[in-house]
Amino acid sequence: MNALELYSIVVDHFNYKATVPYLNREEKEVTCTLYESFIFRCNLGGRYGTFGGKILMTDGNHITTFFGKSLSLNSDQASIINNLEIVDNFCRLKLPDKFLAAYDEAYKN
Repeated sequence: MNALELYSIVVDHFNYKATVPYLNREEKEVTCTLYESFIFRCNLGGRYGTFGGKILMTDGNHITTFFGKSLSLNSDQASIINNLEIVDNFCRLKLPDKFLAAYDEAYKN
């Protein structure tokens, strides 16, 4: 898998939930803002192109474990989509229901 394929999977999966998607081809890295609240970054790295994903924090730290679940390192499409679902679920559970309802109403087609 290459960086453009990863970008397509992320954008297609998150759709309206992700804004300002950015592809860094050199680093094989995709960054986007989820629900106008979380900065999510994922990449295909290392010698074997393993998947990595994290939510960036304002203090320079990051979250890589989501309710006790670590993301799979597998870089096949099904594994990546499963990882994106884990991140999406984490984000949705961290946000208030009123916010999610208003967000979905404003952006969901």
